[in-house]
Amino acid sequence: MKAWRIIESGAVRLEEIAARPAEADYVKVKLLYSALSSTDRLLYSGSIKPKKFPFTLGRQGVGLVTETGENVTGVVRGDRVAIDPFIFCDNCDSCKGGRATDCIEPKSYGLSEDGLLSDFAIIRAEDVFKLPDRVQNTEAVFAGHAALALTIVSKLGLQKGEHLVIMGASVIGVILAQAAMYYQAVPILVDTRSDRLKLAEELGVYYCINGVEEDVQKKIYSLTGGNMAETLCHNSADSVPLGRCFDYVAPNGRVAVAGWCGTKPDFSSTTLHQIFNRQLTVRGVCSGAKQIPSAINMLANKMITPTPLISKEIPFDAAGAMLKEQVEHPNKYIKVLVKM
Repeated sequence: MKAWRIIESGAVRLEEIAARPAEADYVKVKLLYSALSSTDRLLYSGSIKPKKFPFTLGRQGVGLVTETGENVTGVVRGDRVAIDPFIFCDNCDSCKGGRATDCIEPKSYGLSEDGLLSDFAIIRAEDVFKLPDRVQNTEAVFAGHAALALTIVSKLGLQKGEHLVIMGASVIGVILAQAAMYYQAVPILVDTRSDRLKLAEELGVYYCINGVEEDVQKKIYSLTGGNMAETLCHNSADSVPLGRCFDYVAPNGRVAVAGWCGTKPDFSSTTLHQIFNRQLTVRGVCSGAKQIPSAINMLANKMITPTPLISKEIPFDAAGAMLKEQVEHPNKYIKVLVKM
């Protein structure tokens, strides 16, 4: 087995690791596609730390089941599967109550657990989901993003006709906008990168605001008839301070702060004052657990179209060099897929 592993901050290496069989409740997956994500870049640069060194990178994965443990019944050898990157503990009250997205100890492949940038991986059987023929491998790589988007929609309680301001035309931002349109809400995508906004417009996101060229608050005021938006999603990786975003939300509005465990959003005294003054409901979202089947369904029915977000496809052995390039030029690529 081979895997791209971070040895220390600023150093990655393709390593040979010991092969393992699939234990009772696990499956062995031959990876077909993975991807490089913002998490990989942050781990490489040292902005966030893995729980150990060396650490296998990669949060997304699609592959073929090659071996199953003795207790596995849901999939068989040869099944093409998407891997759910979100791991829930199964032990907390939320998990036991069927609310895995509220797990108090969430984990994920490629962040807290060794990731999927490898030729083979041993995965919990409950974390793999069979793919229908109409979902291509390159589309299935985005199942985790779509799952997170669906969780955001759920946590916000997004309703038909409501406006949703999305801060950042990142992969999750554009996919969330598509999910919002499916639920007949009105996404308003805000970014400073004209190329990203143009791509979103081509995918049907009608309201795209360039924060450099327009006054964002005035534009949202105009689009919402002076009421401001009922809901907003802030991506923790976005450069816009969280507090500033609250100006775009109506009183009694709902806000989702999307990120991962360990994220440290800007909750200053000014930010807290805005929450209290506007009586906002703020929810943190770091997992799309249990949403992968719904995400696959949306991909199969073309409710979410992720393929235009692919900037480049590279072979497995080029992943290390590409990661270094992405760290040096973080806005050059939207999503780089790695073909095993």
